[in-house]
Amino acid sequence: MYGPPLQYGPTDPNTRRLLAAGAGEQIKDASCCDYDRRTPLHLAAAEGAFSVVLWLLDHGAEVNPVDRFKRTPLEDAVRGDHGDLATLLIQRGGKVLDKEGALVDLADSPLAGNVRIFTDYDPEWEIDPISLKLNEKIGEGEFGVVYKANWNGTQVAVKVLKETGAVALGDFRTELNVLQKVHHPHTVQFLGAVTKQTPFMIVTEYMVGGSLADMFKGQRFPSMWRAVQLALDMARGLAYLHNRSPQAVIHRDLKPANLMMGGPKVLSPHHRQLCQDEMGVLKLADFGLSKSLKLTKPKRHRGSLDMTPDNSVLGGRTNSAAATPKGSVHGEMEKATQSYKLTGETGSYRFMAPEVFRHEPYNNKVDVYSFAMICFQLFEGLPPYWNMDPIEAARAAALKGLRPQWGPTNRRDQVIPNRLKRLVETCWAADYESRPEFVEVIEMLEDISKEIKTELAEPPKRPPSAVQRKEGGPPPVAEEGHCCSLQ
Repeated sequence: MYGPPLQYGPTDPNTRRLLAAGAGEQIKDASCCDYDRRTPLHLAAAEGAFSVVLWLLDHGAEVNPVDRFKRTPLEDAVRGDHGDLATLLIQRGGKVLDKEGALVDLADSPLAGNVRIFTDYDPEWEIDPISLKLNEKIGEGEFGVVYKANWNGTQVAVKVLKETGAVALGDFRTELNVLQKVHHPHTVQFLGAVTKQTPFMIVTEYMVGGSLADMFKGQRFPSMWRAVQLALDMARGLAYLHNRSPQAVIHRDLKPANLMMGGPKVLSPHHRQLCQDEMGVLKLADFGLSKSLKLTKPKRHRGSLDMTPDNSVLGGRTNSAAATPKGSVHGEMEKATQSYKLTGETGSYRFMAPEVFRHEPYNNKVDVYSFAMICFQLFEGLPPYWNMDPIEAARAAALKGLRPQWGPTNRRDQVIPNRLKRLVETCWAADYESRPEFVEVIEMLEDISKEIKTELAEPPKRPPSAVQRKEGGPPPVAEEGHCCSLQ
């Protein structure tokens, strides 16, 4: 069991072991480092572990140790795009090495343009909380409450942080860091934040149609054409995140509750239904678990996200490639230059990729798997593994190859096109290298959309067969009488 500062720190086991070694007076000793002369501060800065970096500095860790790769902790923070950490290190005297090997200020280095530094002055996105008038609560998570609010005459959504513990603040910083950098028609627009006083807040555009989860809870079943359009919106937003330069973004927490519906001004419940059923645009939200990484496109590993050359940060090697499925980082992708090893359980269990549940290294293809599970619910009208406990479902998917099984018709009594089923099944493949990139998914969905008759003129309604089912009851009988299948 780890105590402070590792309780909420990095997840990589080698990183945690080295930090644990430095959790006492050893952190002041120059010999507290690994083979590559990387200190606990190097590793914490590289992983973006703000609370760990702060603890180390407060307990006397040297701020400018230089590793075998001629890097300081500040350079690791900059290359990881951890702007808040870079600011903290600069405030404590952090520097980087120049070409001659001398320690210089970041401002005097070519690295200066690689990260957005947060200064003591009010940043351009800082909002005075007095200008916010909070109205009704529209959502709540573990660490925050979301309100519909008025900001200088504009209707907005405000996430208010409920607590200021290390985990909550970590998610807050992560979301803030990602939101201010992503700009796309299918990502929620960031408007500003309250960071100078508590409670901390994030202000975004108000999504009038609610979330995809709200639509599912309301027992609303979109037409097949409309469902494909929503899937396209999601895929376009994710294609943008995964191909963003120079820092690609893995969402890591895709689920219906984090997919919001925006549209024209809502004046009545009927308008809200129109937004969900016909006109609304789907946007990605909630980037609290996202990870920003340098994007590379190796020939054989298009899904890899690179954080080179910090080989010392990457642990957990295996000696047997034969025992690991193709696509596993333990096997073909063992080389540190080909994949940044992310571990740990993030996201909701029903939508969690098998490699995440197994605590194996993974890459951006975890979003493709979650996308497939959301699409299953979007097309079929039922959550994946609807009759199973979420954790048991995730365990069966990860260890036994279990996957949801299609019924003969969906909850709208529609027959799902085979091409659509095959696309979803490809996206939830056990071998993550077999899962397509979102640019490819978009092309396939656009082709399928052209083949489906547009049903916008038809008002959505529950079919008689769906009405007869009890709430939470079983779907139409699938092949062999099961709701799931083993892959």
